[in-house]
Amino acid sequence: MSDRRLIFVTQLMDRDDPVLGATAGMVEALSQRFERVFVIANEVRRAPEGIEVISLGKEHGRGRVARALAYQRALARLLRHNRPDALLAHMCPVYLTAAAPRAKLARLPTILWFAHPRDSRTLRTAERLCDVVLTSMPGSYPRPGPKVRVIGQAVDLDRFPMAPPPQGAQGVMRLVALGRTSDSKRYDLAIGGVAAARAGGSDIRLRIVGPSTNAREREERSRLAGQIDALGLGEAVRLEDGVPAAQVPDLLASSDGLLSTTVDGSGDKAVFEAMAIGRPVITSNPVFADLLAGLPLVLRFPTGGVRALGACLAQLARADATAVTGTGTLLSARVAQGHSRAHWADEVHDVVDRLAGARR
Repeated sequence: MSDRRLIFVTQLMDRDDPVLGATAGMVEALSQRFERVFVIANEVRRAPEGIEVISLGKEHGRGRVARALAYQRALARLLRHNRPDALLAHMCPVYLTAAAPRAKLARLPTILWFAHPRDSRTLRTAERLCDVVLTSMPGSYPRPGPKVRVIGQAVDLDRFPMAPPPQGAQGVMRLVALGRTSDSKRYDLAIGGVAAARAGGSDIRLRIVGPSTNAREREERSRLAGQIDALGLGEAVRLEDGVPAAQVPDLLASSDGLLSTTVDGSGDKAVFEAMAIGRPVITSNPVFADLLAGLPLVLRFPTGGVRALGACLAQLARADATAVTGTGTLLSARVAQGHSRAHWADEVHDVVDRLAGARR
């Protein structure tokens, strides 16, 4: 453990949350490499033990202006009394931008972690103000540039260990898709692909497991339910609520593979988690091209192609057990090599150490 100190800013601290639950584990990994980690979270429900967590009060109904003022007070106190070496904003560029004036005055380096293809004026502002942008994979940040550094995804290999293939009904392939019912997940494509494969004689079942956290996602959920009914897939495709983060490993281990139709550029953590467990991952996302290259099975399909997805699913359904197991073993090893939580935390520490050294 070094003598470096880090401020970690995030939206939510709750290890049970189905979307952001993994953030708590990332903080725990960082706490093993830094002398102190100070967490500032917009909302706190269940925080890691032994780590100072400052809530901005969303869980108590505090309004946006009050939370913004609380953020500035928290930053001022941490800078005055704790000598931090850097600030890392996790998937929240607006909080990096809000911290930038105070950080510049204190000569505190700022780092943005962002792994999503969505571009915005808010993101561009944060990029301009920060010292470094960290992301998981080449292409998982919307704009390449000199500030961007790829450090891998933070997969907890203790929670997602390699697991033997499940024992299911002969001739049935059970897939799972994980994540909120956002249109960026393109679950309509997943449903269409399953329909195409089943029309060709492959018995493929799909569970779409994800919460609907706002009005737009609830609208999308209703549209997906209508698509399932219209295609007569009520017995083959199930639309389920999200599950706590603690249940995700068992959910993946009990499936034959993960289907990810998320928009190109997204470093979808569920893809890495499924790979770690040893499950084939079907995706069109070019971000995963290197991880999926040279495998016994072809798992990538052309972007947006329902028929191509159906053919890919049918090919996987016909594959022999040796090819499936070999593919899973290779994927698990690749994640362990470059995308473990330990590797991610080491990379973050190296970036902070370099920035802090340059500051002095």
